Amino acid sequence: MKKILFLSSLLTAFFLVRSEAYIILESSVIKIADGTFINADEIEFIRKFRRKLLEYLLGEILPNNQRKGKYHLQGKWYTVEALARIEQDISGLSDKQSMITKSALQEVLTIAKADFIVQSNEFIESGRGAKNIMVVLIQEDCQKRGRPDSLLLEWAKTKEGQESTMFERQVTSFGDYYHFLKDLVNFLLDLTHSCPRAEAQFKDRVAKWGAVKTILPVVIKKAHAKGDHVNEIEFLKYLKERYLDSLLMSDITPQVIAPLLTEYIKHTHG
Repeated sequence: MKKILFLSSLLTAFFLVRSEAYIILESSVIKIADGTFINADEIEFIRKFRRKLLEYLLGEILPNNQRKGKYHLQGKWYTVEALARIEQDISGLSDKQSMITKSALQEVLTIAKADFIVQSNEFIESGRGAKNIMVVLIQEDCQKRGRPDSLLLEWAKTKEGQESTMFERQVTSFGDYYHFLKDLVNFLLDLTHSCPRAEAQFKDRVAKWGAVKTILPVVIKKAHAKGDHVNEIEFLKYLKERYLDSLLMSDITPQVIAPLLTEYIKHTHG
């Protein structure tokens, strides 16, 4: 019965992640955070962080649209989702091969947990000083998704600076890790959809980034820039960090952007 319940929970979580179904958070703190504490920079970071977690869960998307697992077990590559299934399938077995696999799974779990700790450090740091807000939002999310006992909530409530220690201690199986990642992935999805002002800021930035990229060849020519002096990606980052949010879409013209490119070249090449 325990195995059936676990597999049912795993399948439900699998389809929740795959379907990208989201809920809206309605706490009063989200209205305060949207567009201020949570802005375009935070939305951009959250999206990037969430994509990395999805690679752990479901595998990295390859050029042929197939997915490849990140973790190597006994000659094959697996996702966290697949490893949680293998772990459950052999949980009650004690034959030699199963015991070897269990030992190998624990070694891979150690690597997987270390990966998460590294990836999550920036996310944790970005929430410093606003931990109470994040706890309220995660608590609401876990309640609405029927996960009131989620390790994610305990992780969020952990004293600042102790999150990695708590995670290392409490996540003792791939089943634990899978559900923790799934809950975090879902929360991040819900959080972005619950911040319309911040999302609008981010989408506006993306649109302007795309517009600049489109006219960049004309801008380079207009600025009489040498090709070896222009790293397009670095210039776009420079523009984003200093000017992009303050520019209107109507400002994205060669006449406006060319002087900024000249400024960038002087800044990077003296």
